[in-house]
Amino acid sequence: MDPMVTTHWLPECLAAALWAACSAGCVVPHRPAELPARGDAWVAVLSGEMPDAIQQVARHAWIVASVPGESRFRRWELLGRPERSSTGDPFRYFGEGDVAVHGIVRMDTSSLLRIARCLDEEVVRYDERHPTYFPIPGPNSNTFVAEALRNCSIHVELPATAIGRDYRGVLGAGVTEAGTGVQIESWIAGLRLGLREGVEVHVASLALGVHVWPPGITVPVNPGRIGIDLDGRANDEQLGHRRGDDSDDGWEGKRVRDRKYGLGAAQMFARGARVAHPEDAGGLAERWTVGLSGRALYGTRLGWGFGGDLELGAGAPASFAWAAHLYPAGLGYMIGPTGYIGAFAGVGGSGVTGKVPNALDLPMELRLELDGGTRTRFGFRAAAIWIPFESVRQGGSVLPFADELVLGTFVRVGKTRLRYGDAMGKGWFLGLDRHEVMGSFWLGLTWGVEADFGG
Repeated sequence: MDPMVTTHWLPECLAAALWAACSAGCVVPHRPAELPARGDAWVAVLSGEMPDAIQQVARHAWIVASVPGESRFRRWELLGRPERSSTGDPFRYFGEGDVAVHGIVRMDTSSLLRIARCLDEEVVRYDERHPTYFPIPGPNSNTFVAEALRNCSIHVELPATAIGRDYRGVLGAGVTEAGTGVQIESWIAGLRLGLREGVEVHVASLALGVHVWPPGITVPVNPGRIGIDLDGRANDEQLGHRRGDDSDDGWEGKRVRDRKYGLGAAQMFARGARVAHPEDAGGLAERWTVGLSGRALYGTRLGWGFGGDLELGAGAPASFAWAAHLYPAGLGYMIGPTGYIGAFAGVGGSGVTGKVPNALDLPMELRLELDGGTRTRFGFRAAAIWIPFESVRQGGSVLPFADELVLGTFVRVGKTRLRYGDAMGKGWFLGLDRHEVMGSFWLGLTWGVEADFGG
């Protein structure tokens, strides 16, 4: 086989393989959920998929315990506020999706009662630590469960899609809930390192990494991993409580609740691009990547904006392509259920090994995203990027005041519903991008899945 042909198609093959795995829903073999006998002493950690738009990317966690001599299970979770309750069905929750058992800890009765007292105390202490609730990045229901697991020494790891699990405030560090790793986190980005957890990067509460045990790739779509999955999944009989879909078909003619939190949108994508003039771009001819992107506004109408992007992949001829940007400073005005116009300022880096020198980027981005009814959503963006320390990448833009200009647009097709007065949408999107680089530019096609929320 011609080695040049092999090199030429390598990026396409890598991107296609990664995207096929992710777009298939990260399907992995599952074992059935099996809880110990009712009369034994044990604690279990479970989670269920969130409803509608965020079903693909988020889960809600809770803790149940079986105390010998008691006819019902004890249960701890956060539903608006943290609470302890009793239940005859450990799999029951407010949603209708997949329910997983992430870990079971068996013990003697005295140890169980000690842990139960600790969990009861956590219900009170959590309210003192976190008097407010915020869905992304937290504190939320998964923040409560993760802190309870750590503080009560229940060493069970929550899935990557339990958004809020990693919340540590503006900036914080600590031990992971499983007790085998450490992490440092902020509202925008974070990092987990552990003997079991492997290496996991967080951008805008979305996780991507390599997991050590069980082995796999951590991804920000349910079930949160590609690879071996040791979590048990509840079957249809165990989920006999599942309700029908009682959500509204759309917001037209319906009452939308007054905005309380803001809005957000997250995308998981694959991107393929060709460079117009490779000789002006260090010899780079093609760029193929997979990545994550998220933007959010916090407020009722005019809101604080933040977000982040992460891309990893390959360039042609054979090279490694990457880009990562954080946007901690933004301002936006919300339009309709999930639409907005906003400006985001940030910092990051990008490069292609051996072709485009790695450099510090200072991007300033303008975005307009609009709802096109209940089944479509449109987006437009323009960004000016300054590159202060790499002269090879400076001065190649049509903009006299910046080094690179980025233009992009997308359309998302999928249902947007009202759920408890909040707008939740999801679907596939297709986009076009033009990105200047070193006096040339690349044109790219982007496709992926998007979930958006407004409430």
